[in-house]
Amino acid sequence: RMDHGTQYLSDHFQNQIKFWGITPSFAFVAEPQTNGVAERFNRTLKEQAIYGRVFRNITDVREAVMTFVELYNSEWRVEKNGFRSPDEIRQAA
Repeated sequence: RMDHGTQYLSDHFQNQIKFWGITPSFAFVAEPQTNGVAERFNRTLKEQAIYGRVFRNITDVREAVMTFVELYNSEWRVEKNGFRSPDEIRQAA
């Protein structure tokens, strides 16, 4: 599921997912709980990589986010995935 943000509504994004054969599924407006997985990831990202830090520039922000995403995908154990990391789930598919 995705929200109604401009990045998801853009022609580029919509054309890309159509090319991949993915049918868009939008969350209900003003009800973030219907998009729980993405919202929970965003919360975790902010808590682990953004909040409480002072960044010198946008490059430092990007590096912090990229570092967290790499760590999350390779090491973060997710309960709903049987305490396996996202990378482990993808490898098993």
